[in-house]
Amino acid sequence: MLFHVSWEGIDPTEEGQKRGMALFERWQPPEGAEFQGFYGFADGSGGFAIVEVDSVAALSRTMAPWTAFLRFDARPILPIEEQTAIEVEGIAFRDSVG
Repeated sequence: MLFHVSWEGIDPTEEGQKRGMALFERWQPPEGAEFQGFYGFADGSGGFAIVEVDSVAALSRTMAPWTAFLRFDARPILPIEEQTAIEVEGIAFRDSVG
């Protein structure tokens, strides 16, 4: 499963930033989670990642260490070709109902 995971900081204090950076230096993604892309916003307010996970539990384990510092939004995503085909199916269904 592929997810777009975005986050924003919720602890803007210098102490919170220092603690977050110290943790991040030692952190490794959990088993079952592979980062396809990992980006921070230039203004320092947060960032986003494209994460492939083998289960929702792996996604939860990816975010759990950071909930004291970050607010997350995790949305499942599909390759555009697949999403487009699904939307075409939806249109066909609606057109079939008079």
